[in-house]
Amino acid sequence: MRGIVFDGERLQLTDALSVRDPGAGEVRVRVLRSGICHSDLNMVEGGMIRTPVVLGHEAAGEVAELGDGVEGFAVGDRVMVGTQTPCGKCRECERGSPANCDTTWGMTAGQPFTWNGRPTYSFSNVSSFAGEIVVKASQLYKTGDLPAEQAALIGCAVSTGHGAARNLGKVGQGDRVVVIGVGGIGVNAITSAALTGAQVLAVDLNPAKAQVAMDAGATRFLTAERGMDARALADALQSAFAPIDVAIECSGAAVAAEAAIVGTKRGGRVVLIGQSGVGARASFDLNGVTMGKEIVATLNGGARPETDYPELIALAQAHKIDLAAQVTQVWPLAEFEDAIAALHSGKVTRAVLDHTA
Repeated sequence: MRGIVFDGERLQLTDALSVRDPGAGEVRVRVLRSGICHSDLNMVEGGMIRTPVVLGHEAAGEVAELGDGVEGFAVGDRVMVGTQTPCGKCRECERGSPANCDTTWGMTAGQPFTWNGRPTYSFSNVSSFAGEIVVKASQLYKTGDLPAEQAALIGCAVSTGHGAARNLGKVGQGDRVVVIGVGGIGVNAITSAALTGAQVLAVDLNPAKAQVAMDAGATRFLTAERGMDARALADALQSAFAPIDVAIECSGAAVAAEAAIVGTKRGGRVVLIGQSGVGARASFDLNGVTMGKEIVATLNGGARPETDYPELIALAQAHKIDLAAQVTQVWPLAEFEDAIAALHSGKVTRAVLDHTA
């Protein structure tokens, strides 16, 4: 089958990729669309992963084969794939925090693929850059008539942004919320906060993101100036939107994280959800936090798949969240380099690859 493999030096398109058969409780999925996330690019640029590896973790497709004991799915069902594989039995799972599963969320990569005869690693329990993947049945959620390019985003960008606002930020009606970074996750944090009745200030370095932010439900937009230090950015946030009840940092920039911490009010909450580069550091005044301020960060925005994913699918089908607007463009798989360049440029909200083209 076709797929994109990272060999430790570069990403390359290949048709010499295969995947093992599904075992008990597993499903083979034919991937139709895959989102590209900055987390995938961080793996390429940061040298943080074993290779060769098939990256990608936003997948939608159709069931191709059922492993032993799988119920509730049939060959041909349209599905999206979640990244979480919590054990369901540990202390964290039993108290409703699957994103903090004590088994490390199943993040120890296996080697379900073979590429030119070499065992090849998976990534984030998905590997959506492959034409076919084998995943746990518990990762799958039926999507019905939702277009695959929209459904693919739910596994990361949509659920993470939603969880950042609802589960971690605990955003409520009338809250004043700042969302820094209007990318795939930021757009969904804006939408979810706005759906609760919050006022939202969206912040980005790129002024062209203003319309995207406003369409997603932002109340106001602030263009951050490149080169600002944390204090200057925090001052700009407070000048535009004080008091700030919740700040959701989606860019991964250390200066933005520091500004979010400084800029929120006493008793406020700071959600750090943007993925930073290797070795990134942030600092803050400890007294400013201990006087009354909460800082929280959890993978996938603390999403609870069994409840959050079906809810998000239903919201998308009812057009209460506009996933179509988030898909800036769909590229044929062979044009993945163009898609990545567009994502790097900041010109797209989400870039999606088409495995059928």
